[in-house]
Order: sequence, then C-alpha cells, then structure tokens
Amino acid sequence: MRLVVSCVQVWLLLHLLLLSLGQIVGSVGEITSLKINANIEHRYAVTQVTTAMKNTNGRSAKLQFQTAMPNAALVSSLIMEIAGTNYTGIIRKKSASRRIYEMAQMKGKTTGVVEQVDDAVQKFVASINVAAHETVTFYMTYEELVKRVDGSYLYSTYIHPGYVNIFQRIPMVNIDVHIMEREEIIDYKILEMPGQEISSHNPGTKVHGGPMSLGELYLHYHHDDPHDGTGRGVQGVFTVSYDITHYPDGGEVQRVGNYFTHYFSPEGLPKIQTHTVFLLDVSYSMHSGRLDALQTAMASILKGLDVEDTFELLAFSSDVVNVGSFSGEHQQVKKGVRKVKRLVSMGYSNLNAAVLQAIRTANSYNNPQAIKQIVVFTDGQATSGVTDPETIRKNVKEANSHKHPIFSFIFGNNDMKLLERISRDSSGFARYTHHGSTLASQIKAFYKEISKPLLKGVDITYSGTSVDLTTVVRPGISNYYSGQEFVLAGLLIPGALEVHPIVNGMGKDGPYQFPVTRVDARHPFHTSLTNNFTARLWAYLIVKDLLAIADASENVNHTQELHAQAFRIALRFGFVTQLTSLVVVYPDDEYIVVSPQDQLHRERNRHPNNYYESSISGYRRTGRSNIRGNRPQEQVDLDPHFIVYAQGLELPLCFDYHGHNGAIMNLIRDPVSGIIVNGQVTSSAEWPRLTYFTSLFFRLGKVNITITPDRMEVDCLGEDGTRQVKSITKSLWPFYKKNGRRYKHGPDKKLRTLHSKTRQPMSLAGQKRGLGINHIPQSSNVHHTYIRTNNKITNRPDNYFSYNKINNQNNVYGRDFSNRLKRLDDEDSKFCQQNSTWEEGVGRIYGDVMIVLNKKQNLHVTMGDGLAHFAVVRSKNRSGQQFLGFYIKDQQILSAQTHGIIGQFTTKSVRLISPTTLAVNRNNNTENTVKVEVNRRTRKNKHRLSLVSGVLYKRRSLLEETHVECIHIPGKGRGLLDGQPKDYLLNCLHC
Repeated sequence: MRLVVSCVQVWLLLHLLLLSLGQIVGSVGEITSLKINANIEHRYAVTQVTTAMKNTNGRSAKLQFQTAMPNAALVSSLIMEIAGTNYTGIIRKKSASRRIYEMAQMKGKTTGVVEQVDDAVQKFVASINVAAHETVTFYMTYEELVKRVDGSYLYSTYIHPGYVNIFQRIPMVNIDVHIMEREEIIDYKILEMPGQEISSHNPGTKVHGGPMSLGELYLHYHHDDPHDGTGRGVQGVFTVSYDITHYPDGGEVQRVGNYFTHYFSPEGLPKIQTHTVFLLDVSYSMHSGRLDALQTAMASILKGLDVEDTFELLAFSSDVVNVGSFSGEHQQVKKGVRKVKRLVSMGYSNLNAAVLQAIRTANSYNNPQAIKQIVVFTDGQATSGVTDPETIRKNVKEANSHKHPIFSFIFGNNDMKLLERISRDSSGFARYTHHGSTLASQIKAFYKEISKPLLKGVDITYSGTSVDLTTVVRPGISNYYSGQEFVLAGLLIPGALEVHPIVNGMGKDGPYQFPVTRVDARHPFHTSLTNNFTARLWAYLIVKDLLAIADASENVNHTQELHAQAFRIALRFGFVTQLTSLVVVYPDDEYIVVSPQDQLHRERNRHPNNYYESSISGYRRTGRSNIRGNRPQEQVDLDPHFIVYAQGLELPLCFDYHGHNGAIMNLIRDPVSGIIVNGQVTSSAEWPRLTYFTSLFFRLGKVNITITPDRMEVDCLGEDGTRQVKSITKSLWPFYKKNGRRYKHGPDKKLRTLHSKTRQPMSLAGQKRGLGINHIPQSSNVHHTYIRTNNKITNRPDNYFSYNKINNQNNVYGRDFSNRLKRLDDEDSKFCQQNSTWEEGVGRIYGDVMIVLNKKQNLHVTMGDGLAHFAVVRSKNRSGQQFLGFYIKDQQILSAQTHGIIGQFTTKSVRLISPTTLAVNRNNNTENTVKVEVNRRTRKNKHRLSLVSGVLYKRRSLLEETHVECIHIPGKGRGLLDGQPKDYLLNCLHC
C-alpha cells in the first residue's frame, strides 16, 4: 500500500510540474479538431494538416502549441488563421527565423516557427495570443517521398497534440488519403490508426473508402467524440500500406514539363548469395534491455537465412571478439544462435577497432559471386580507444577500399551522426529505434530490408542529348534489394521531349540490361513549380542529396558551396531544411507577416519598431479628421488610390482600395498577351489604417520583374534554368541615337528603343486595344503605395528556376555535381537573374523588354516598339517610409480579355449621367456629385448595368507632380469594379 501511495504521489508531482511549466511558458490550448488531407501522386506525398486550437480561458491568454512531423518530410507552408484573417509564414535562413521568433516572444508578440532540429526531429513551435474562448487555426503543409520498404509503400501521419499537450486527446479527427499511380494499386491496408486501443470506447471512429480505379485509391478516417461528453478522444499514428504491380524491367518514367522521375523496382529475379558480417555491441550501455532485444532479433534473423548464405559474428566492447564463421545450414545457424545468447554486456565501446575488424573480416571472405555487407548494431557512442568521430570516420573510409556497404541500426534517437556518415560513405544507410513497436521487431524489420539482394552494381545512365546529366539525382546505394525502389530525378535539356534510360546490373545468373518502355510524358496545363510534382520531387531529392554530400565533405569551402546551393533551392521551392525555417509573427493587437528580408532591412535602415506593424485596415473617410485640432490626415497623394481612364468619360475615375497589411492585389492580367502586374501593400507606421504599394511584380512575356523601393529583381530564366530571351543588350537613356541625337518621345507617342532590329516583337493572338490612348495624360492609370516586406520570391512564377554551380572537390558517390550551372556561364545569362538596386539594374534590354531610370525616381519598363509603357515612381511619406506609384503611360497590346483592378478598364464602358450639385453640411462645403452608368461583368461572365455616385475630386500624380481632376467613387470602387473587391486579392505576389 505504501508503494501504491508513493507512485500516486510521484504522478501528482509530475502532473503539477507540467502544469506549472505550462503556466511559465504559456497556457495550454485545447485542440478541438484536426484535419489531414494527403495527396500522393506517384509516391510523392503532399500532406495538409489543419489544426484548430481554442483558448478555453475566460480571458485573453498566450497559448503554446507544438507538434511533430515525419522525419523525412520537408515543411513547405504554414498559415495561421486568427479572427478570420490568414497570416502566411515565410521561408528564410534558419538563424534569422529563430532570432525573429525569440525577439517576438520577448516583445509579447504572437509568433510561430517551423524548423528542423538536429536533422532528425522536425518540430513546429508557436506562441499565440488568443482572445477568450476564441480559436486559432493552423494550416501546415509538408512533402515527402513515400518509400518502398519490404515490398510496400508506407505512408504515415501523426495525430498528436504536441509535446506540451501530452494529457490531451483530440476529440475530432478527419483524415483523407488520395493515392494516384500509373500501375494498378494492390495489397492496400491500414496498418495503424488512432483509437484502435480503445475502439470499444470510441463508437465515433469509422473508416471507409477503397479503389476508385486500378491506379487510384481513396481512404477516409473519421473520429468524433459523442456529444454527451463520454468520448476519450484519439491520438497516435495513421499508417497506410500499399503496393503496385511491378515488372522485371527498367522501371517507370514520369515526365511533367522539363522534369522527370524514374522509378526502378524490378521483382521476380533470383536472390544473390550474401556474406554478412554482424557487428554486435555488447558494451555496458547495451544492458538495459537492448542486448536482450538484440539477442531475440538475431535468433530470428539467423534462422531466416538461406542455406547458401554465410555470416560471421563479431562482438565488441572494449575489445573485439570473433564469435565465429557460419553457413546458413540448420546446425550452423543453431550454433550461431547459441553463441549470441551467451553474450553479456560489460566494458566500454571501442567502435573504431570494431568497424575496422569487420572490414578486414569481410575482405578475407573469398567469393566474388556473393554480396558482402557489414551490419552494425550499437548505441553509436565510442567510449574506448579512438573516440574522435572524424578520426574514426577517416579510418573507416581508408580501410573500406572495396566499398562494402555498412548498414547501421542505432539504439536510441540521439544525435549519433558518426554511424550515419560511416554508412553513407559506404553506400549503406542507418536506422534509429522509434516508438510504436517492440525493439526486437524493429531490428528484424531493419534487417529484412537488406536480406534479399537481387542485383549488385546497378548502373542507370541517360543520354546527354536529352537529359542534363549534371542535374540527375541518384540513389545512394548500388545494390538493389527485393522490396526496395530506386528513385531518380533530373531535368531535360532545353527542347528535349523524351527520356530513354539504360539500366544495367549484375544478378545471380549474370549481367542484366533492362528495357524501359513505361514512359509517361505530358506538358502540364500550368508549369508552376508549386503544382509540378516531378519538379518538387526533384527539388526534394536534390536538397537532401546536397545536404548529405555537404555533411560527408571534409573540405570546408566545398561544404559551404553545397550549403549555399541547397539553401537557394530550398528558398525557391519553399522547403524547411536544416538551413531554412519558416516564421510567422504579429503583435498582440496588430498583425504582420515577417518576411525573409524584413529584419535585415530594419537593422540596416534603423527603422522604428512599429515600422512593420499595421492593423486590419478599414474604410478611411476622406477630408479632414475629427481629432483634436482638426489635424489633417495624410495628404491624399499618400492615400492608397487608383486613377483609371475608361471609355466614354473625359475625366478619369478614382477610388480607394484599402487592403490589410500584406495584402496582394492583381492589377492587370491579360491571358492573350500574358502580361501580369501584381502589387503588395503594407501599412503606414504613423497611420496604420493607410496602406501603400511597396512591391510590384511584372510578368512581361518571358521576363519577370519584381520592384521594391530600393531593389529590383529581373528573372528571364525558364524552369530548366535556360535563358528565355534571345538577347540581353545595353540601352541608352534617355533615348539617344548612335549619332547623338535624341529620339522624340512623349506620353502619347510610341516609345522607341535601340537595337530594335535584333529584338523580336511579342506575337499576339488578340486585338491591340488601349485605355483611350489618344487622350490619356501621362498619369493614366494607378497610384498606390506600400512598405517593403518581401523582395524574395517564395511562390515563383512558372518559368522561375536557377541552379548555381558548385565545386565538387569531394565527390562521395562518384557523381558529377561540378557543372550544374554551366548553362548560366555565358555573359548574357548572368544578367538573366539579377537582384540589384535601381541604379545598378537599369539600362538593359531583355529581348523586347527595356528597363531604364529617369531622374533617379522614375523607373520605366517598356515592351516592344511602344506596345506597352509602364512607369514606377518611388516617393516617401511624412514618416520617411518609401512607397511606389504605378502608371500606365501607353499601351497597345492589352486584349479585350484583360482583367484585374485596372486591367478591366481596357474595355469597360462607363457613361456620365446628368451631374448635379449638392450641399454637404459637415464643413458647409459643396461638392460636385455625379452619377455614372457602368457596364459590369459578373462572375458568370455576363454583363449588367449599375449606377454609382461619384464626387468631383482631385488626386495627386507622383509621376507628373501635379493634381489630376477625377470622379471619385467611394467604397473601394464597389459598383464600379467587376465582382467584389476581395476577388482581386491573391495568395502570392508572383501568382
């Protein structure tokens, strides 16, 4: 009885400790629901996890939320929804994200960060200020390759409230898994699901679904606690197992755009004889049940060997002992099992001497037909003899000249990089123990992966006339074992449309050459890197591969180059890695998304703390404020407004469009010419309800331009990294002929440039309509402003791609990574992806797009011989914050299908109806009011007339530094714009 009481006391103390810890770091929110949506396309899984957490306190509280993701996954997106508004995290350098996260916590701001820890555990940590009884929702996306293990593809996702919420179970869970494969899906089953251990108490748990076609599978899991409060919730792991039909051929190739993936998994071949050196750690650290589990597992492993197989047993602690050499015959196996069971744990761990002895033992076995391999079971810690990890690794690499694969099973999940690196150096792999099954069963499952080799020395080659060989990512091992799959990925050279792999290998009966006939190729409807699964799988594999090679490299400079390469790709594709992380921050009462350049920009320019803070903006009344002293608000030239010219009116229309901080708006989108102009807004530091443009994105044919008040990024590379424009030349500004005479130009004339003979005009399939070109003044279309938050591209447009050259001084796998960027080495291409100041980046012609600077404040972007002429003007408000104004000076290219906030006025018909004059009582002023009739387009692409009232007003043009008389339409242009104002908001600047 005394023992029972003490146990209860211990449990209570632990519980109180956890509660007090929760009070220190923040209250524990209640997770009310979890929804997981997994889409697996040709083994590449994209998982979206939606978690709702409620503040159950009667007052506002800072909640702590943590959760974990699969070790092999790369997080690619995080959105937090609070009070009905979404806030998106940005991928940036890991150290900078951590610094921002910690600073935000110190200042009491709401913040969240996603990062990898020690390459083994991925953890999402969030500190969230939530109002009483309110809910915050997290939308997280992670991506991974579903690997084939022991003949089945295993997909697992975690239903767990996190480290802080260890006593909570989730009351409502929905999981949808959608699998699409080329071949027929067979042998699918749910291996594990949460709630199984208490299924009798969880009547709300159910699973349904099944094959939708031969290559398509849908499964749905649902749990909902009873409403009477008797439910216990669920937590745990949901695991789906499936396989597809395999053939003894060269595999399956999938190509989407310029990216391809190659899956190689032949079955039906005879097994090759193996000679395995088992290296067993019997040091004292193995005594707490580990050695017992190892002995149980070894008995099962040895009894499963084929008669023709051979093995040797080495046991090590402070010394290394050869237990004996054995064949796979029954009596020999029994003898080996008896000797394993007699082992006891004692002494230290001389790992260096043990692995070197295992290599010598493998070298001494003389049978060229057999596959020789070394299997190490250890806790990974070297505590005797040579203990320096780098020295041990160097000794093993030098001794293993025959490249015998070394496979390691590591007891524990601590940072044991040494065995991982040793295994990787020898084309093997390492596994850690994990929770969820017995230790003995994990050991047996580990060995089963390498128990049945079918091929050795597998060599997969591609033709250099169709595939860029420097981009091909290969598996780290060359022996193929039954139940596995080799996954390769790469890029085609520009213009190539076919992939023809040649697959060779040595089997039990001699050499094989496998034909590859299963090739699926398609040009995607859109080539966005966000939606191209082959592109993302390639990026996933190459980032992991570069980091692995960097980890194995002994050259510091080489490691830095590899890290820089992996960092750029991770940023481009939006992956959280050991180099990058994802962070979201907003103040308690004001919201903000912190982007990759915010902190550096703030530090360099020493802006005040509230420089990046803003509130959710509402409608701002024009005129004077009613605050004390009747102090005027920001001047109208700083107020976010648009000036547009429409057919049928002499005066332009002007209207305000207040978006919340970070809102992204589509200004022009023409599907015929391909022209896209988007803008992002932020808030004024002094007047948070005012928002300005500070980022503009142009997509002009093959040229993409991102402009902020101090930077300009030009990208004319295709998705395969090749230059998309025929030429890049210098321009002369302001428009000088070679003889020194100036060209004549003006707002209503075609803008002519040099080198017109060498540049091809854009080919058009539609009409060349203008916005009342003959009478449009220079201040023709839009003026809006915003403070810079991000000039790094997170969601790139379709033709974004870059790959920097690395110097591979330590090629671990014999692969050539040294020329991955050789296609960018020509003089022109280095200007095809340029991030510079305005002054450094102008004065060039990219195909038919020219960028020039006038008066240091006006940036002019032109297409062709006057087809389009855009102007971007930078200015400052009274607080010294920079913002941008955008103007269409001339255009003859936008088609009748053009849309966007200002693009729709290409063809929109507006008619003035009998102006009147009315008195306004507030300040005893009179305002000229008018009514206009607008022909608007509905969401169903139909047209209808609407009447809107306007006021004769004046707006300031930054470009001409004067005021323009216009008809002001209140209410964000409602009744004037097609649809609703929210219809013009985008998820990313480069969409």
